[in-house]
Amino acid sequence: MPGRPFIEGATVDLCAVSEDDVDFLRDTVNDPAVWPTIGARTPVTETQEREWYEDHASEDDGNVNFVIAVDGDPVGSVGVHGVDDVNGSAEIGIFVAEDYWGNGYGTEAGRLATDYAFAQHRRHRVVARVFEGNDASARIWETLGFEHEGTHRDEVYVNGEYCDVRYYSVLEDEW
Repeated sequence: MPGRPFIEGATVDLCAVSEDDVDFLRDTVNDPAVWPTIGARTPVTETQEREWYEDHASEDDGNVNFVIAVDGDPVGSVGVHGVDDVNGSAEIGIFVAEDYWGNGYGTEAGRLATDYAFAQHRRHRVVARVFEGNDASARIWETLGFEHEGTHRDEVYVNGEYCDVRYYSVLEDEW
């Protein structure tokens, strides 16, 4: 169960990742409906997820991961990654457990994480990547006003085939 909210939203809260969240995160990234949408290639073990928690749940370099919680229950994760202090950019990544798809949780978490990246980390540009076929993720970024910058053809190899990756971004003065 996620801890106290770090960022409160209307429907979802963003909470610091706790050790209690590790099983939920592992189970979600291993879900056959989820892992192809985030580029996972192999199953994540309990040991690997705990090591990730120890090493990457929150880093001193500005990268941060949150558990998306609804009424105190975890429904997904959102992170601000690839923080570039020289150029003022960062990438946001989201995944939501399949049982919670279609409720707008990813959109609100994306908005809260983008607000956080601009307000707390003085980012100038925030980027999101969407794997081919993940139209729900594309709708999140389009709804939030991110601009589709282009598509990298056959950029990643997932689930036995190469797939395109669409790039979206928003600048601080557009937000």
